[in-house]
Amino acid sequence: MGNFLQSALTSSRVSALMNFIVGHYATIYMIHRPQPDNGAYEGLSPELLNRCLEHAKKSGFEFAYIDDLVLDALAGKKPQRPTICFTLDDGYQDQVDQLVPVLLRHQAKPTLYVINDLIDQVDWPWDTKLSYALWQCDFDKITFQSEGENFQLDLSTPTARILSRRMLTRFGKTLPSAALNRFVADCLLAFSIEIPSQAPTTYQPASWDSLRKAEEKGLRIGSHACSHRVFSALSDNEIREELQRSNLRLNQEVKFPSRVFCYPSGTARDFSPHHIDLVQQAGFIAALTSIPGNIRLQHIREAPFDIKRHSFPNRFETFVRYSSWLEYIRSSI
Repeated sequence: MGNFLQSALTSSRVSALMNFIVGHYATIYMIHRPQPDNGAYEGLSPELLNRCLEHAKKSGFEFAYIDDLVLDALAGKKPQRPTICFTLDDGYQDQVDQLVPVLLRHQAKPTLYVINDLIDQVDWPWDTKLSYALWQCDFDKITFQSEGENFQLDLSTPTARILSRRMLTRFGKTLPSAALNRFVADCLLAFSIEIPSQAPTTYQPASWDSLRKAEEKGLRIGSHACSHRVFSALSDNEIREELQRSNLRLNQEVKFPSRVFCYPSGTARDFSPHHIDLVQQAGFIAALTSIPGNIRLQHIREAPFDIKRHSFPNRFETFVRYSSWLEYIRSSI
């Protein structure tokens, strides 16, 4: 779709008419890290986030906490305007320092879903370790074998390193605990990198104290489990232990923990209807995926543990489209 046509179809007057016709819908955004100085991963510019929030307010969108959106859906309530929810995943300090203040300044009602072992400095996530090690590696190309697979990595450019990281992460997500530990060890040996026991400065976790201070200003905190291991690679007992321990720590450290869970990774391959049962048994009222799409409250009411989210885009025009009735209709087809 051309920019001119999209601008016309998402103008204030057309949007008002179409929002009335299609009915209330919600767009839930998933935000990760702010832009890094070294280009090690793709991040969100606070300036772009600010511009998108200003547009949303001028266009008449309503902001809502994800818990409130879910509770309204379960109660059969229908807000008057299309709604946008902002969620952040993982719990790094740069999220709290750079992105959360922008969201709070616009009263955008964000929720940050934290990896408990990261915040408690028990360990930092396996996929983050791979990202760190791959970026520190001095080689342009690496070939190695692990868990029955041959890996040939191109590390000659920043873009190539990002693609190599994604490939390693996709493979590691499929492995059970023992195999994953061997795989990470094989990667580090091939990279000739030793991982520090505590996350380095570029991956500094948020502290409970900084999270509590942000909570006092309007941030809500929720569970992203403990280890960032996808549920499809864990046993039922491992999942129950992570859910129980995460719930316990959140209730100990913050005043109003979210009752909505956020699946680690959250693609369709990362969890199943059986895992939904385990999350529900742990006391959560709903759960967030990373499956893209806009939704009606009816969809949340019918499938509260399978809620779609859009990754926050790196272009303003894409944010406008993702938030619009156009994307809602596309998501519904």
